[in-house]
Amino acid sequence: MPVHGPSLLLSSVSARSAAGTGIRSVSFGVSGGSVHGILGENLSGASEVLAVISGFLPVADGTLTIGGIPRRFGSSAEAAAAGVRVIRGEPAVVPHSSVAENIYLGHETSAGGFVRFGRMNANTADLLTRFGLGGAVDPAGRAGDLGRAERWIVEFCRCLIAERSVVLLDEPFTGLDAPGLALVAGGIRRLSAEGVTVVIASHRLDLLRQVASGVTVLSRGAAVETVALTANTPSTEQLVRHMTANITVTPRPQHEELESGPVVFELASWTAQHPVDTERSVVQDVSLTARRGEIVGLAGLEGSGISELALSLFGRTFSSRVSGTMLVDGRPLDAATPQESVAGGVGLSTAANIKYDLNLIGGIPSRISSGMLARLARLGLVDRDRDYRTTDAPAFGLGGISALVGRRGAAGLAAGSAGAGAARGAGAARSTGAGDLADGAGWPAGARRHLDALRTWLDLPLGQRPVVVVLDHPTAALDAARVAVVRDLIVELAAGGTAVLLASDDLDELLMLTSRVYTLAGGRATAELLTRDATPAGLLAKMMG
Repeated sequence: MPVHGPSLLLSSVSARSAAGTGIRSVSFGVSGGSVHGILGENLSGASEVLAVISGFLPVADGTLTIGGIPRRFGSSAEAAAAGVRVIRGEPAVVPHSSVAENIYLGHETSAGGFVRFGRMNANTADLLTRFGLGGAVDPAGRAGDLGRAERWIVEFCRCLIAERSVVLLDEPFTGLDAPGLALVAGGIRRLSAEGVTVVIASHRLDLLRQVASGVTVLSRGAAVETVALTANTPSTEQLVRHMTANITVTPRPQHEELESGPVVFELASWTAQHPVDTERSVVQDVSLTARRGEIVGLAGLEGSGISELALSLFGRTFSSRVSGTMLVDGRPLDAATPQESVAGGVGLSTAANIKYDLNLIGGIPSRISSGMLARLARLGLVDRDRDYRTTDAPAFGLGGISALVGRRGAAGLAAGSAGAGAARGAGAARSTGAGDLADGAGWPAGARRHLDALRTWLDLPLGQRPVVVVLDHPTAALDAARVAVVRDLIVELAAGGTAVLLASDDLDELLMLTSRVYTLAGGRATAELLTRDATPAGLLAKMMG
């Protein structure tokens, strides 16, 4: 087990990713065995800070010190060798292996060339007891049967077995119920008690107050303040002001007020379940409206459910388990496929390659798109225990869904590369002299899909355009010039009468483009705001729940 871990110190550290995001002159320190929070909105640079410490993003300037030793990691492997572990997103387990085998993965105890399973199980039982799961989890039991919070405990146990001195957690509280949150928070405190330095990037200020002794607040890549954190201080209002300190809202373009226009899209009590963890709702009881030609924001931070909401509106792209009512142009629409959504007047553009976790290949979790489910199914069911060869793997994910923008009322759709190629051709025909940038040359693949979709819709006659389009983070990771191109196309599409639902975490974008914003946190709507009356701090406070 590790002794009290080394201190962590960032001194005027700057770094920049290939996507153009980064941090500049960030400084803070964490003493060994402490828990420290990193707090900021989604473009703050919190993830980049973790990437620098874990060796995924090189330091461009400044000094990173771990245990008194200056470090310039050239890779994540070098950071791991120095005792750093980063855990992002879903906690990972090998489902058909035991809990003990998962915890000791890569560090198995052996004698004479044979794994000593008895000792591993006994040590695992001791570890689980220290993390609050003694007697509740069988060390020899199947790891795939563990709940999400219990899988986090497996990850924490791995950190102790591997003698990690610095553990970085990126949004560890997402998707957990109250008992799960308590278990994970207790696990973080146990890591600290074992001498591990823990750094948590999270928007859950309420939970950071429970586990962290200090917090660094970031705003657009810069550290605004590092302060001690208690149950009541600093106030939430003060921290939110710091989080928005470096956000400058671009003046909104003049546009006609739409408050009296006809409502063309309406949701009532919309709920969507997770496609695999079907007991978990990722969108819960959301109701909203959009008027003709209106741009309506869907605003939320990591884990808020805005992307899941956006995808669930289009042929149940995110999950087949949805409920509630959707009205398009006053008519009910219950679309089970993307084709039915397009025919009903709904369009979607997303850069995400949405795929689902299924234990398909030798029991190893595999990622497949919903578009492949029919090809993999037999009698409507996917056999999770069947071995699928790589030749059966999906050819493309739902990132290609932006090609599914056929004419309103059309029965057929162009999908995959052929549809995208047609869209690119249409987009090229619309170019108005902005050169290669407007033609899409050099754009990231995901952003190019948004560009193609918007241009394809705009090339349709007004009467054949969708009634409403859903855009999922259309300007994410783009430079300022490309952001301007995409935003201009969104405004042009709305000016033609199409309602736009804009899922975004960019405060400036939401306040500049939209007339109203619905904020979500934890899958639930927390507020409806008129953006003419909103401020970055006020909007962010609602996004934080």
